[in-house]
Amino acid sequence: MKPALASSSSPSSSSFSSFQVPAPNGQQPTGPLRRLLPAAGPGETRLSPPEIPAPVSAPAPAPAVGRPNGRGSVSGNGSVGGDSYAHSHGHGDPINAASPFTTSDPNYATSGKRRKRQATTAACSACRRRKSKCDGIRPRCSICKERGTECEFDTNAAETHAQALKRKFGELQSQKSTFEQIYDVLQSRPDHEAREVFQRIRRGADAANILRHVNYGDVLVQLALVPEARFRYDFPYMSEMPAYLRHPGNQYLDSEVYEAAPLAAPTPANTSEPPSQRRRLLDDAGSTSGSASPTDATPELPAFPGEEPERIAYMRPYQSATIVSPWLDVVKPSKWTSVSSDDNLMRKLLHDYLLYDHDWFTFFQKDYFLEDMAHGRPRFCSKVLVNTVLCVGCYCHRGLQYRSEYWNPKNLGYQFLAEAKRLFEIEAETERPPEQPDNPNSRQKSNQWEQRRLVLIQSALLLNLIDAFNGFDRVGWRYTLRALDMANEIQLFRATRPDIGQDVRSVRDFTAWVFFGWQSVVCHHYFRVPLMKEPPESSLPDPIQCPQFYSETYVKYPSTQSRLPTYHGLLFKAKADLWSIANGITLVQVGPSNSNLPRKLSVDQILGFYNRMTAWLRNLPEPLSPKRIVMPHQLKLHMHYHILLIALLKPIVNYDWGTRTQGVTLPAKTPREAYLDSLVYFETILRLYYLRHGFSALDSFLTHFLGSLSQLTVEAINTNEDPSIMEALRSTLLLCTKGIKDQSQSYYIARGVLRLQVSLMRDQDVELLKRFVMIEADDVIFGPLEHPIQSDWPAYTLAHEDSAVQPHSLSLTRRLASLSLEPPGSPARVGSPN
Repeated sequence: MKPALASSSSPSSSSFSSFQVPAPNGQQPTGPLRRLLPAAGPGETRLSPPEIPAPVSAPAPAPAVGRPNGRGSVSGNGSVGGDSYAHSHGHGDPINAASPFTTSDPNYATSGKRRKRQATTAACSACRRRKSKCDGIRPRCSICKERGTECEFDTNAAETHAQALKRKFGELQSQKSTFEQIYDVLQSRPDHEAREVFQRIRRGADAANILRHVNYGDVLVQLALVPEARFRYDFPYMSEMPAYLRHPGNQYLDSEVYEAAPLAAPTPANTSEPPSQRRRLLDDAGSTSGSASPTDATPELPAFPGEEPERIAYMRPYQSATIVSPWLDVVKPSKWTSVSSDDNLMRKLLHDYLLYDHDWFTFFQKDYFLEDMAHGRPRFCSKVLVNTVLCVGCYCHRGLQYRSEYWNPKNLGYQFLAEAKRLFEIEAETERPPEQPDNPNSRQKSNQWEQRRLVLIQSALLLNLIDAFNGFDRVGWRYTLRALDMANEIQLFRATRPDIGQDVRSVRDFTAWVFFGWQSVVCHHYFRVPLMKEPPESSLPDPIQCPQFYSETYVKYPSTQSRLPTYHGLLFKAKADLWSIANGITLVQVGPSNSNLPRKLSVDQILGFYNRMTAWLRNLPEPLSPKRIVMPHQLKLHMHYHILLIALLKPIVNYDWGTRTQGVTLPAKTPREAYLDSLVYFETILRLYYLRHGFSALDSFLTHFLGSLSQLTVEAINTNEDPSIMEALRSTLLLCTKGIKDQSQSYYIARGVLRLQVSLMRDQDVELLKRFVMIEADDVIFGPLEHPIQSDWPAYTLAHEDSAVQPHSLSLTRRLASLSLEPPGSPARVGSPN
C-alpha cells in the first residue's frame, strides 16, 4: 500500500509540507508530525493515512541519505525525487517501499537522520566476553535474551566499570580495617574480653557486628559514645607517676583531677579498689563515661560538693570545651577590621583567645568588650583592640598552620598585627581635647578621650605579649612603657572621680589592676625595676559579692547542656594578691640603686615573704584550693606559687629559721623542707596538667614552667647517681621537652627555649628524644633559626646566688648565641655565659 498524498492545488509539485506521515495502527500523527497535516477545508473529511503492512522477515536496508543533487536526494524545492519518490509509489523492491519516515528502526529520527545510539553505562559479562554491543537493559539485555545466554552485570545501575572497581576497593578496605580492629581488640584487651570476642568469632558472628558490639555494647564495659569523657594523656618513656612524687604528704595527689585521671601505678592512699566501686565510678559519670575498662586501676571519686555536671571538667580535656557567651555568636568583627571579611573565622579566633589565654593574662573585661563590639559602640571596644585580640587568636587557633611564623606576610596573624600597630600609632598620638569652660560638651569630649585611652592601654599590653610570643620582648616592653605614660595622663592609678559613671568606673579600676599585675609579673621574671611600687588606690571588690565586675567566663563541654564557670573573678583576685607579693620581692631584689646587680634578700626578708605566701595559699577560695583545681589557668596559679617559692627559698636552703630570726612566728617547715616540698608539688601539678589537658593547646605562660622544670631536672640528673631515680628524672626531662616542642607550634619564642633545653641534655638523653618525642636533636640545636631572637628573658635561672652575675648576661638571647658549633658528641655543647 502506498502512502497517501493529501490533495493539493498543484498535484504535480507536491510539497514537503503536504507529505502525509503514516502513524501506527492507522491513527493520526501526534505531536510535531500532526502539524504537517493540512487543515480540512469546508465540507471535506480528512483522510486517515493507510495502514502500513508489516515488513517481511528480512530487515530493510538503511535508507539512502542523499548526496547534494544526487540520486535519492531531496531536491532543493523540498520535493521527493529519485528512487525515494519511486519507492513511495510502489516501484522497486517492495521491502524498501516504506518511506524513511516510516522505518521501524528505532535509531532513525523522524527527520530522516540517524539518531545517536543511547550510551550504555556498562555491558554485561557475556557481551564483554564476546565483544557484542550490549544495550544494558536489566535484568537481561536484548542480545542475551535473543541468544538465550545467562546475563550478569558486575556493576550497579548507572555505574561504570571504573566506579564499580572503586566501590569494591573501598569495601575491601573497610573490611580489612574491621579485621584489623578486631585483631587489635584481641591483642590489647584483657583476657576475659578477648575470650568473649573469640567466642563470638567461633559462633560465626559477622565481623562488623562484633566490632559494633565492642564499640557500643555493654559486654565490654558499656563504652561511651563520647570517647573523651575518660580521656587522659600518657607520659612519655614512663607511663606512671614517679615514685618520689607519690608520698602521703603530697596534697595534689589527693586532688579531684588526679583521682579522675588514674595511672597504672597505685597511690599510697589508694592501692586497690573493688570492682563494685570502680563500676560505681563509671555509673556516676553517666552517659559520658569513657573508655576505661573494669580492670583499670581507677580509684573511686569521693562525694563531690557541687552539682553533678561539674565532674565533667575533671574527666575531659579543657580544649574540648566551648565558651558560652550570647554576644560571641552575634558579633561581626568585619566591621572593626579591614584584614578579613570572614566573620565566622574571626569569631573562632575570638573564641579561642577567650578559651585559652584570657583567663591567665586578662587585659579587658570580656562582657563590655563583646557587647560594644556587637552594638558598634566605641566605648570599650576599638579597631586597635579588635585587631590585637584577633592577632592573639591566630596564635591560639590550631586550625591555622604555621601560625608561629610571625614574619610571614601571608600569615593572618601577621596581617592583624600590622593593622593593630598601624592603628595604635595613629591613636596614641591623639591629644586630649582642649578645655573649653564655655562649651557644655567640652567635659564630655574629654571623658570620651579618656575612655579611648583605657582601650589603648589594654591594646598596648596585648601588643607587648605578642612581641614576647615572637621573641622580641625588648621591643614589646616599649608598648608597656607607653601604656604607663597614657595611664598617668588619665590618672588611672588614683581613686576614680565620683562624677564618672558606673561602667567607666568599673573599666578604669579593672584596667588599673590589669596594668599592675602585668608589670609585676614581667618585672619580677625579667629582673627589671618595677614600674609601680604600690597597687592602685581603688581596691578590688569581692568576686562573690560583685561577680559582674570581673565578667565571669562560662564553658560547656560536649554532650551536656550545663555550663560551668571558670571562676575567672576568683582567679583574677588571687593572681592580683600573689603578684603583689612578687612585686614586693622584686622591689627588694632589683629596686633603684647605684648598682645594676641584683641584691640578696636577708633571711628575715625571705621569712616575711614566705609567711605572706603561705597565708595566701591557705586563704584561697575553695574552687581554687589544691583539692579542686582542674582547669589549666587554675593549675598554673599553683605552679606559679611554687616556682616563686622555689626561687625565694633556694638561696637559704641550708639555713634554719630558728638560728637567724627573732620575734617572728617561725614556720613548721625548715627552709630545706619547704623548698623540697615545693619542688615535688611543682612537678606534680605540671604532670597533672599534662594528664588532663596535654600540651598541644596554646598556653602563653606554660613554656616558662616547662623550661624551669627542665632546668631543675637537668641539675638533678647531673648531681644524682641513684639509678632508680634517674629513669624517673629522664621521663620528666622528656615530658618537658615534649611540652616545649608542642608550644613551639603556636609561638616562636618556644623554639629558642627548645633549642636551649635540648642543648643542655646529655647524649644518652638526647637519643631518647628521637624515640619518644620525635625530635631530631641536631636539627633543633644546630639548625638555623628563621629569625633571630631578641629576648631579655633570663634563661631559667631561678635564683641569683652569685650577686656578681648580671641578669642580662644570662638572657635567652645570649645563651643561644653561646651555643657551641661542636657536634652533639662533643663534651660540652653549651658555652658559659659571657
